Amino acid sequence: MRVAVVGCGRMGRERARAAGACSVEAIRLFDEDRSRAESLASECARATPVPDLATLLHEKPDAIFICTPPFCRGELENRAIDLGIPFLVEKPIGISANQVQTVVDRLRQRDVLNAVGYMNRYRNSVAHARAILQSRNIIGITAHWVGKKYGVPWWAVREQSGGPFNEQATHLMDLFRYLSGVKETLHAAAYAPNGVETTVVVMLRLSGGGLGTFLYSCEAKDKDILVSIETTDGVLDLRGWDLELARNTIDESYPEPESKPIFEKETHAFLQAVSTEDRTLILSDFAEAYKTQAAMDSVTKMISSG
Repeated sequence: MRVAVVGCGRMGRERARAAGACSVEAIRLFDEDRSRAESLASECARATPVPDLATLLHEKPDAIFICTPPFCRGELENRAIDLGIPFLVEKPIGISANQVQTVVDRLRQRDVLNAVGYMNRYRNSVAHARAILQSRNIIGITAHWVGKKYGVPWWAVREQSGGPFNEQATHLMDLFRYLSGVKETLHAAAYAPNGVETTVVVMLRLSGGGLGTFLYSCEAKDKDILVSIETTDGVLDLRGWDLELARNTIDESYPEPESKPIFEKETHAFLQAVSTEDRTLILSDFAEAYKTQAAMDSVTKMISSG
C-alpha cells in the first residue's frame, strides 16, 4: 500500500509514523512549507517529500491523510473523491458545515471510502461504555474538557480554525453524539475575550430525553477531562485524555487495556478498511462527522445571536 500525508504538522507526523508502523510500502509527504515535509521524511522509513499536490495526486496513492488546518478543507477531499482515492481527514472537518457541503454532496454521487479523525471513538473504554449504555436509560451527562491554548498560529484564529471551541470542543460534542445521541442545543454561553470564545458552557437535550451539559475552556493551567454519564442503573465516568473508564457502578465491568497508541490504532483501522473494503472498521466517516459539525455550528450560532 502507498499512502500520502498532506500537512506535516503534529497530526501529519502522527499519521505518517502510524502508517510506517503498519509497514506500508511508501509514504509520500506534502506540505506548503517544504522544510516540514523534508524533516518528517528524515524521521520516517519509506517516506519521501513531493514538490506539489499535482505530483502527489498524479501518483494516485492508495490512501490520503488530510492533516491541513480546518480553513483549508474541502478542495483536496473533492479531488480525492473525483480520483476515487480513499481519504482520512482530521477533525474538525472545517470551520463550519457549510464550508464542506460540497464534499457531502460529492460523496453521495461517488461513495469513496473515507474517515474522520475522531479518535476517541476507537478507545476500548469508549466502546465499552457505549455497549453498556445501549440498553440503559440515560438521565444526563455532565462533562468538561479544559486545558491550555495550543501554540500553532492558526489555532486561535476564527477564520482559520473556527476558534478554539470549534477546533477542540468538537471532541466533546462527538462523544455526546456517539454515547447517547443529541437531539438539540438548548442553551449556550461563552466568555470571548477579543471576540474569540475561549470558555463555553453548553446545555443539550439528548436523544433519549435526558439532558447533557459540558464546559470547554482553553484558559486552564493543565488539561483536565471528565465525562460522567448518569443512568437509572448507575454511573459511568470516563476520565483524562485517554478517557479511562474510572468508575462503573452499573455492572462494574471494565475494558481490556489498549494494545497500541490511539492514533496508531485509528490509522491502522482506516488502512485495513482500505485494503479489505470493510467499512465497519470506520467508526466516523465524513457524513457522521458532518452531523457533529452541524451540532457545533448550532452552538456557535446560539452564542452569536445571544
